[in-house]
Amino acid sequence: MYSPRPAAFESADTVNRVVALLVRFPELHSVRSNPADATLTLSFAVRERLDRVRTRALSDRVGDHVRAFLDLRGEEAAKIAVTCDRDAAVTFVHVTRDAASFAREELELLVALFADEYGERLVRDGASPIPVDDDPAARDELVEVALDALRDTTQRQRLVGFREEQRVLVYFVHARKRAKARARS
Repeated sequence: MYSPRPAAFESADTVNRVVALLVRFPELHSVRSNPADATLTLSFAVRERLDRVRTRALSDRVGDHVRAFLDLRGEEAAKIAVTCDRDAAVTFVHVTRDAASFAREELELLVALFADEYGERLVRDGASPIPVDDDPAARDELVEVALDALRDTTQRQRLVGFREEQRVLVYFVHARKRAKARARS
C-alpha cells in the first residue's frame, strides 16, 4: 500500500529546527506559523497582569522598533500586530509578523526588547541554557534555517511550538479544521 510522503514542512527536521529555535531563545514562550496568511506569531510570557494602557504602550514600542529595524534594511513590513492575553498573574504577549520580511536579527531585537522591558518578570525556560563553548555563527545559522522552515511557502499546515513543563512540544494543525493533528517532542 502506498502512503504519501509527508510534506517537507511536516518532517522531523522541521520539528527539530523549531525545537532548536525555542531552545536557543528561552525567552520565547511559543512560535506559530500561519501559512494561510503567511505570518509568524512569537509569544512571550510576562509575570504580571498588564493593563490596557501598558499593553498599548508595549504595542507601540514593538511596532516602532520593528519599523525602525526594517527601515534600516530598506524593507517594509506587510504585517506587525501585538495582542495580549491576560490572566490574574501572567500576560501572554503575541507579536505577529509577516513571514517574508521577518529575520533572525529582528527576533534578537524582540528578545532584547522584552528582556530589557520586563527583566526578571519575563518568563524564561531555565532548562535550556546555551552551552558556553557553543559556536555563535553555528547558532545564528541554526536560527536562520529554522526561520526558513517556518517561512516555507509549500507548507499546508500551521505549526505551533511551545514550552510546557521544561519541554518543547511541536504540533501541526490542519489549517481548515483548526484542530490538533499530531504532536512531536
